[in-house]
Amino acid sequence: MTQIQTKSFDTAKKFFDDANFPRGFHRSGDFTRQQADILENMGDALKALHEGTRSAQTDEETRFVEFCRDKLEPLNAVERAWASYCKALARKQIYFTASSSASEADYENAETDD
Repeated sequence: MTQIQTKSFDTAKKFFDDANFPRGFHRSGDFTRQQADILENMGDALKALHEGTRSAQTDEETRFVEFCRDKLEPLNAVERAWASYCKALARKQIYFTASSSASEADYENAETDD
């Protein structure tokens, strides 16, 4: 595992995604301990870089932005943690979408039965 530069992904704010992981990253079952630590400690910077609201300051951050845009294979622990986060989000959104459309269909059928 390569060592991440101290200034890379630096943020003073802890990252929590209560909407998708209400019990936290550690208790979600989707991440290793290392990935959960990375997301919690660097996630705010990772999200900002991913969304383009923060510009890359180091070579590692530049590589991370390229990884996000070009769908490159993750090379380090930070990129693997973010890839796991995005994959877990996609799973949760698919589940949510499937259950919500089923609810809407049930609701429409209930109205027709009256």
